[in-house]
Amino acid sequence: MNIDRRTFFKGALLGGTAAAAGLAGCAPKAEMADTGGSDARDKERETFEAAAAPIEPASVPENWDEEAEVIVVGSGAAGINAAIRLGQAGYQVLVLERNMELNGNSKHSSVFSNMGGHKAAEERKFAYPEYPYDVDRILEYVMSCQQQTGDPELVRAMLVEGPKCIDWMNEKAGAKWVPMNPSPAGAGMLEWEGMSTPTNGINVNLIPLQLLTEQAQKDGAEVRANSNVDTLVFDGGAVVGVKVTDEEGEKFIHATNCVILCAGGMEVNRAMMAKYSATTLQGIANIATPPNGTGECIRMGQGVGADLAGYDSTGAFDGGVWWRDYDEFDTEMDCHINKDGNQVVRQPWLRINRDGNRVPYIGTSARVYPYVNDASPSSEGLCETAAIEMSQPGGKTYCIFDSKYEQLMLDNYFGQVICRKGKILADDDPFYDRVPEYLRDWHTGFNDMVEAGVIRKCDTIEELEAALGLREGVLVDNVEKWNAACAAGEDYAATYKYPKEWLLALDEPPYYGAIVGGHVFGSKCGLKVNPDMQVISTEGAPIPGLYAAWHTAGGSAGEGNPAGKPLTGVFADLGLAFVGGYMAAGGVMKKDGRTDA
Repeated sequence: MNIDRRTFFKGALLGGTAAAAGLAGCAPKAEMADTGGSDARDKERETFEAAAAPIEPASVPENWDEEAEVIVVGSGAAGINAAIRLGQAGYQVLVLERNMELNGNSKHSSVFSNMGGHKAAEERKFAYPEYPYDVDRILEYVMSCQQQTGDPELVRAMLVEGPKCIDWMNEKAGAKWVPMNPSPAGAGMLEWEGMSTPTNGINVNLIPLQLLTEQAQKDGAEVRANSNVDTLVFDGGAVVGVKVTDEEGEKFIHATNCVILCAGGMEVNRAMMAKYSATTLQGIANIATPPNGTGECIRMGQGVGADLAGYDSTGAFDGGVWWRDYDEFDTEMDCHINKDGNQVVRQPWLRINRDGNRVPYIGTSARVYPYVNDASPSSEGLCETAAIEMSQPGGKTYCIFDSKYEQLMLDNYFGQVICRKGKILADDDPFYDRVPEYLRDWHTGFNDMVEAGVIRKCDTIEELEAALGLREGVLVDNVEKWNAACAAGEDYAATYKYPKEWLLALDEPPYYGAIVGGHVFGSKCGLKVNPDMQVISTEGAPIPGLYAAWHTAGGSAGEGNPAGKPLTGVFADLGLAFVGGYMAAGGVMKKDGRTDA
């Protein structure tokens, strides 16, 4: 995938065979381009199927080009945490990153979501869903959220090791995780101290991941960029190394102890998602991160006989804008980074589905509207609403608002938090240079979507109805009912009725409409692992020499969990990666009888 940073941050569409749908103003959606005859389609199908096929391992070479005790594939949160912990325990660690820049998607993430149990949480007497932090009770809660489809021993290990990971990072890895806000629930959403910009609250971990990488290097790990791992080396019984292509060409690197796969999931690989997460795929509008989770490490694991876990599960937030309808054989999902202007469509406007039924909306902050839970991390409403949007007919929710949006967003009228706020970075903000240009003002991404016709802008409701491709009368009738409800001060929705102050009439043109679905941060389907993060074969036994951290490992959110309830999965996405790397390192150390320094 060739895409420069400016193109990516401008929200450009990634590859695939379908043309982008939607023109400026009220023009109808573009028709799907003619993809050619049957021969062309057969070739596209073959390419599509190949993109999801296992990657066969290489045989042991006559001579190795290099050697390392532990090879870590991927330099994001999981890989760096594994490298630090193993380096401090005395292992010789080599971290391989395929990109020119280190740290993958992790540097674009923000908070470390958790359920408590660490020292800061204990000081505030916080645990989710209730205090005190009781592993057995929380395990029952999580398994209930997963409809008992997860591996209870794996989830238990996560709940035990996660708090230890947070405290270890602060005490031994040079991390600076602090509660996000002064409330007890703030301990459930940790941010890196000093990374929350004072004027708009954007959290990005560009600097923290750089600092952690430096810590890994201080602890003896070698970290290499532009080193693509092509496949595993397998001797018929164990994984013993990797085949790599770098600036010098192809080489074989021997892993005398093990290989740990930490290179993310399969969310960008649409062919893999269609094969392993087909039900959720219909509701995924786009991926909320740079185009890194392309699934090769999962396919490499399958090539040596690994099983999978976590089918039909993702970690998703609400408000992913449908830039286009995908062609059947598109191999890549579109990537539009979260916070790129989609905050506007993530407000409690009029929200309906294709059939004209209202689509429920669940708020954020320390409350999940309309129910009160003062310990609830704010991500609860984000993933709950994502699951609602993804499950609508065709995986699409139609969001309608008028010209009043501008002032309402500036005022944060609906009181939303995290990435549902319209954020503008002040010129004198002390962290101005740490925030990517595209994220400094929500207007940038929003205006790009209006200009592209992804957010339709029309003078009348009738025109907007046609521009969105809705059946005649569906939107017009709902707007009439909505405006009547606003005048009466009583919502007509079947569930999650809006409070009176949220009922704002659609009466000031121009009118805006967007089609939204899931905004996925990571797939939760990946290589099956045990509590020591050893990769498990289709025969149920650990594959010697092979470990995986989340999101390359799967099953953390159970099976059939579209948005990863709770919290987009235990520890969400950034935290899940950190915990996965910590646990994988712990599994290696346990095998060898070593302990933390």
